[in-house]
Amino acid sequence: MSQPVSAPSPAFVQQLNFHARDASNEAAALQAAFALGLFGHLPETGSREPVSLDALAKRVGGTWRGTRSVVEPLVALGFVHLEDGRGYSLPASTAAFLRDEAFTAGLREARRWWHPLSLLPQAVRGGGPVEWGGESWDVLGWYRALFLSPAPSTPSAEARDFHDRFARHPARTLALVTAAELDVLVKLVRGPVPLDVLAGEVGASAEALEVLLGALAAMGIVQAQETGWGFTEAAGRALDAQSLPYFQRALPATMAYWEALGHLDEAVREQRFRLDLRDPETARRIYQENASRISSIFASHLRLSRQAAALVRSMRPLAQARVLDVGTGSGVWGAAFGLADPTTHVTYLDSPHVLDAVRPHLTKLKLEARSELWAGDCLSVDYGESRYDVILLPQIIPALPPSELPSFFARLARALRPGGLLLISGYLLTDRRDGPLDALYFALRRYVTNEGDVLSLPEFRALLSPVGLTEARGFDMPIQQVVIAHRGDVAWAEPVSSR
Repeated sequence: MSQPVSAPSPAFVQQLNFHARDASNEAAALQAAFALGLFGHLPETGSREPVSLDALAKRVGGTWRGTRSVVEPLVALGFVHLEDGRGYSLPASTAAFLRDEAFTAGLREARRWWHPLSLLPQAVRGGGPVEWGGESWDVLGWYRALFLSPAPSTPSAEARDFHDRFARHPARTLALVTAAELDVLVKLVRGPVPLDVLAGEVGASAEALEVLLGALAAMGIVQAQETGWGFTEAAGRALDAQSLPYFQRALPATMAYWEALGHLDEAVREQRFRLDLRDPETARRIYQENASRISSIFASHLRLSRQAAALVRSMRPLAQARVLDVGTGSGVWGAAFGLADPTTHVTYLDSPHVLDAVRPHLTKLKLEARSELWAGDCLSVDYGESRYDVILLPQIIPALPPSELPSFFARLARALRPGGLLLISGYLLTDRRDGPLDALYFALRRYVTNEGDVLSLPEFRALLSPVGLTEARGFDMPIQQVVIAHRGDVAWAEPVSSR
């Protein structure tokens, strides 16, 4: 009888996904703060008055929004201290290692490698230096120094942690990207493979491939075995034939932000955005790619969004309800409400090229007869008055300019019928905007692409109350959260966790 397959370790999967998605955002915040001289403008905690955000932005020569996007993750990581109502300062441990000249020289050297690191696939294929910016870069040598050589001495454990996040995080992400691009991970799913055989199969230099595998080994993903290189036990459980394609889909999205994150300090000071999603053509390309990726994992997202539909149904009936899904993307949220009751009617609003990804899902779920596709710009269409019982905003607020939100919410509130609900899904920051970290990293990506912001519940309430949606609560759902708002005429549900 075959033995049952052990479930993957949640901690290992979480770490793997972090390195694939958010490690580069964390490193970018640290590197931008260093390049902006932000740390040098903060007093040691308790030595002088903390520095307000307004003052800090002026000192670094940046915008208020850009400076906030950089400093907020540093607060959540503990490298900067935030005192409510007063401002920012440096904990004594951070101030100490940033005074060490040898340590900061190492940070300056690590920062130089951000853009050349993106050429790691080329380096592994060719086995030698790569050209970037008119110079030759020994990317493989840098990986040897980071992962295969003794770690450099640091002033403290806190300094070692800072350097690891600052220098190795980008390299870890690029190691995963390269392993996916060269099909290394796919080859290892079947079991250990000798180095020379693996190099031949993926079209790489054996010596260079060994450096990449060494970096992956340092990450706990692969190991050298008697019969060749293979997955560690933890990686084998997490990256099987079924889950590996899902995992690898996140990597191109990460790389779409790479150049922009590498110029984060430039965006803060000059408001020059290398991936400007307010440019219509750039936005069309990125959102179309996102819709395609979300469509590929539609089934798993549908299970999650159906839980939100069940939450809404516990607050008000959905029979004969008219639902509007604004910025629908793949259509997964609207579809969940279409499935919640056989008499609901759902309108899906988005750009024409995005709606192309919605149609196949509605056909498969047999929802076409109760669906309408509305091609338009959510900031300019006329939503009408008292048309909808439920309006959905699936992860759309961070894509909208903050200045547009008051009028946007006013038009949505006008479009709700009595007893109507506005449901906003996505990340929800803490009241102090000091977490959760994955939400702050998502907010950083929104800033670096010249988009909107991620908000806290008090910030949502400040926008919703003036337009008549005086009741708003946040509910924890799997992966993200939802905010539900109404006029005080709907009974609140009692979910497992609410705010």
